[in-house]
Amino acid sequence: MNRILKYLLLLSSFTYMSCDKFLEVDVPDNLVHDEYWQNREQVLASRNGMYSALHNNLNLFHVWGDIRSSLYTPGPGTSFSGDYRQFMVHDIYPTNGLVRWASVYTGITWINSFIKNAPSALEKDQTFKESELSTMMGEAHALRALNYFYLVRAFKEVPIIEDPYESDTQKFNTAAHTEVEVLDFIESDLEKALATVNADFENVNDRYGRITKNTVLAIWADVKLWRNEYQACLDLTSQLSAYRSRLLEPLDWFSIFSPGNSSESIFEYQYLQTGFSSPVYGWFGHFQPTSSGAKYMANSTNIGVNGSEIYPPTDLINWSADTIRLKDFSSYRMASVPYSGGSGFEVYKMVGQTPYIGNYRPSGSRNMNYIFYRYREILFMEAEALAMLGRYEEAEERINLVRFHCDIPEMMPGAMGTEVEFMRYLLMEREFELGFEGKEWFAAARVARRPGYQEVLIEKSAENNALGIQYQVVKARLLNQDGWFLPYHETELENNRSLVQKDFYKNK
Repeated sequence: MNRILKYLLLLSSFTYMSCDKFLEVDVPDNLVHDEYWQNREQVLASRNGMYSALHNNLNLFHVWGDIRSSLYTPGPGTSFSGDYRQFMVHDIYPTNGLVRWASVYTGITWINSFIKNAPSALEKDQTFKESELSTMMGEAHALRALNYFYLVRAFKEVPIIEDPYESDTQKFNTAAHTEVEVLDFIESDLEKALATVNADFENVNDRYGRITKNTVLAIWADVKLWRNEYQACLDLTSQLSAYRSRLLEPLDWFSIFSPGNSSESIFEYQYLQTGFSSPVYGWFGHFQPTSSGAKYMANSTNIGVNGSEIYPPTDLINWSADTIRLKDFSSYRMASVPYSGGSGFEVYKMVGQTPYIGNYRPSGSRNMNYIFYRYREILFMEAEALAMLGRYEEAEERINLVRFHCDIPEMMPGAMGTEVEFMRYLLMEREFELGFEGKEWFAAARVARRPGYQEVLIEKSAENNALGIQYQVVKARLLNQDGWFLPYHETELENNRSLVQKDFYKNK
């Protein structure tokens, strides 16, 4: 019981949206098996803890999936350290604190404990229904799949751990599994999840903040695209086609971010007025008077270069009124404001309350949700898969659908070219719609790993490097695909003697 109380004190802020009452959240650990897993409320609290673990890892997920994208430049905030700089210059070392995965595996072991022990509460609490447990078990499998999907995209080979901790001193000495093995494991979890999770929820925070069948379909389509299984990806995304009728009109586009949970949303981590504070505002807020300075800003040079390629001729500072995503105070504050150490564009969509005028989220209203999946990303997935199947006209239709709902002129047929040229344009389109939302490095790496497409990533990452590193230096660092994946942190190697550092990083 002392262990339960200890974790209640540590995790007292773990609350979660639900039509159930807010519950204190416990660590689902077999150490307290005799006192825990006794009733429905304890299982609900543990389910909430599995979701709360996502918050603990959002910074890592965001760093792994995004900040090597060509759109990033460091902001003036004091939270931008040398570890972040290594990511932006593509020179990452095993001592970098941002490659530590311990907190992600902590979340996974909580899920493992839930999967193993939650069913025992059915026998002890007659108010706990089997159908409710089945739904929550599906959510657990989907959350485990999501955690492993971040790990495998970041590190490629990672240990698969299915068992919960049994004691304080227990250590897992598990060798890294191959990428194929990890992806197979993820798909197995998603298959179990799709069979049992809810199609929808009445409560709005649950609808967008808990795993639904649409969430599972989105994750699974992403996995299939990572595996270059293009038709399988399309088979999954086709089941999300109802979202087409929910796409927001151009003047409503900003509601995707403020207030969030738009009709296009599939899965967002919910930040309420109680509980955790969202980190997003602190990552991106700079120009407003009450900010201490952003950690990240937008690389104005690359935005200008990319924008001039895919949009009609415009003034790069004051974009034309029909390019909503790039108009001042929509996605970006386009007026470049110098600061100590550099200059860049503010990512206004992350900190603004309304578009087209400077209206920042006031103190007390800065809990922006973290968007994991929204339907416009699904359309880009479809465009990528269709293009890889040679179905360019259909791929262009998906991109033009996104453009239409941003009040941006459509691409003319064939304007994006084919093969490598098409993917260059697609990745630029993705960045302007989905930039700074956490996955654009993953998208570029996914495309570039295909035979003949490596130059797509090298060109995007090496040109106009935000920290002024010469093109040839960055290019040399990216020529070996092993360097696109992260090293194992030295502490993880010490804790897991079966884990062996990758050859690419052994001399770093």
